[in-house]
Amino acid sequence: MKKILSLSVAVLSIALLSACSNANQNKKKSVSSSSSKIARKSTPSNSENLSPSKEETGKSEETSKTEETSKTEEQKTASPLSGYSDEQVEYARVTETIIAYYQYSYQPVTISVTKHAANHQVFPYKGSVVVPQDTVTLTFSSDNTMAGTTNITYSSNHDGTINFYRDPNHYQDERYLTDPTWVKEESQKLLDSVKTIQIPITFDSQAAQIISKIQVK
Repeated sequence: MKKILSLSVAVLSIALLSACSNANQNKKKSVSSSSSKIARKSTPSNSENLSPSKEETGKSEETSKTEETSKTEEQKTASPLSGYSDEQVEYARVTETIIAYYQYSYQPVTISVTKHAANHQVFPYKGSVVVPQDTVTLTFSSDNTMAGTTNITYSSNHDGTINFYRDPNHYQDERYLTDPTWVKEESQKLLDSVKTIQIPITFDSQAAQIISKIQVK
């Protein structure tokens, strides 16, 4: 009887030890699994590390726009013609472009501007044809003599180009006063001689030196 009891106690002890061992192994597996999940959650993927957030992208775009605006404002401020009206800048640029076109080697001492409404006469005499657009007559001189003076009449195409013709410096022919038919023919010839040229900004340094001399009549 004692032997049977001893054997029973031994079997129970082995069973209890085996149960405790299995419980410890299950706990270790549970802890290991939890640690693995935590590690996965805390470690971002490569795409998450490399891809900027929407907020960061928005900030980057705003910064880029701000820098572009700042550069544009700096360029305007740096222009040698800043502080003058658009019309003054136009007249100065046209003057310098015409000087370059005729290959003059001087800078004008006087510049005057006369504005004309549409349908004004090419010549100020009876029989003259008219110009259908609004135009500007630009007169500039190297020395305030008739020989050193240039007169051009132009209209803007509003695309960085102008159409222009060169006016006579004087009207000495008596037919201006006596022959309207001849005046019509000559004025039409002048109108037909119109040239189109680009007005660049490459002459702005020179234009800045003469812009204060411009007088609008």
